[in-house]
Amino acid sequence: MQRIPSNTSIWLNVMRALSAQAVVIGHANYLFFDHAAGTTGALAWLVNMCGSGAHKAVIMFFVMSGFLIGGPVIEAMRSQRFDSFKYFIDRLTRLWIVILPALLMTALLDGLAFKYGGGDALLSSRAPFFPEWWSSLEPDSIKTFVLNAFFLQMIIGFQYGTNLSLWSISNEFWYYILLPAGFGIFVFKKNARILCLLLSLFVVFLFIYSAKPNDEGRPLAYFMMFVIWMIGAAAYCFYESIWRRFFAAFFLVVGVFMFILFKRIYPDALGYDFALGFFTVFLVLISMDISANYLKKLSDFFSGYSFSLYALHLPLTFCIMSFDPQLAAPQPIRYDTVLRFMLYLLAINGASILLWALTERHTATVRRFVFAKLTSPRVA
Repeated sequence: MQRIPSNTSIWLNVMRALSAQAVVIGHANYLFFDHAAGTTGALAWLVNMCGSGAHKAVIMFFVMSGFLIGGPVIEAMRSQRFDSFKYFIDRLTRLWIVILPALLMTALLDGLAFKYGGGDALLSSRAPFFPEWWSSLEPDSIKTFVLNAFFLQMIIGFQYGTNLSLWSISNEFWYYILLPAGFGIFVFKKNARILCLLLSLFVVFLFIYSAKPNDEGRPLAYFMMFVIWMIGAAAYCFYESIWRRFFAAFFLVVGVFMFILFKRIYPDALGYDFALGFFTVFLVLISMDISANYLKKLSDFFSGYSFSLYALHLPLTFCIMSFDPQLAAPQPIRYDTVLRFMLYLLAINGASILLWALTERHTATVRRFVFAKLTSPRVA
């Protein structure tokens, strides 16, 4: 398995850190400010520009995940060094060590917001971010909690509580399953091939089954995001090729072409997603050639808690806002409200760092413990 060069590793951390912050800023911006008022001016333009990157950041996350997870899986399976047991332990511990505490924190924060804060008023004034039909689906039920814990949100039910960001975690988990299962059909022996085929069909069935009256386009989103995820995995496979820079230029040109094509002919969000996916691959492929040592400490710190930040920021934002009487209604964009908004961002980051210190920081230790317990011989 190839080793990712230092420059690329640092730049990936930079991209991951910036993407996580973009998601937080985008969601908090949408909840905090009144964008329906048609506010104009340089400050409003700056706020709107900084707050428009949430979905774009998630697309970049998918590409980076495909590169870091999917690519090594393909290489390991091609060389017959893929350890399925260790792989799934690695993936589950990575997800659960953050997601399970985040779900519990969502329950706590939502409980505080709706029982002691102005959660109901906040909810009703933030449509369509929280659609009117959303609260009728029992998002805070034990059933929804369990479905989210097993990555079935958006397939059976929706996200737990106010934590709407959890939709992408379902995509990630099932992509972790679909790639080795689909690839295993071609590289494993007969019995394992049958199992991989059945598992692949099961995941495809889940994607198709995800269509619901309030979310009819979900199957298409699952499949198209998987293609974007696989673009990142493919980039890993030819990362050491002598044609790497040629591929980088190719992805840049294709990305620009797709952006122009969809903007002028058919302004569909998925077209923009693919354009951004190709551009992200371009950035990853050229990152080896751009020195980044001066960014290592900062990138290590801010990317280190990015998953915790992503998993906690929405219920935390909602809870804090519910105790701020001035935010019962969305705020106009002024210098004083922007300052208050920035204080919110600092508080959200601080709480996420605390969650990281208690959970995500210990991923490697927990992973070794679980692996040792599951592989140690049992005494009769």
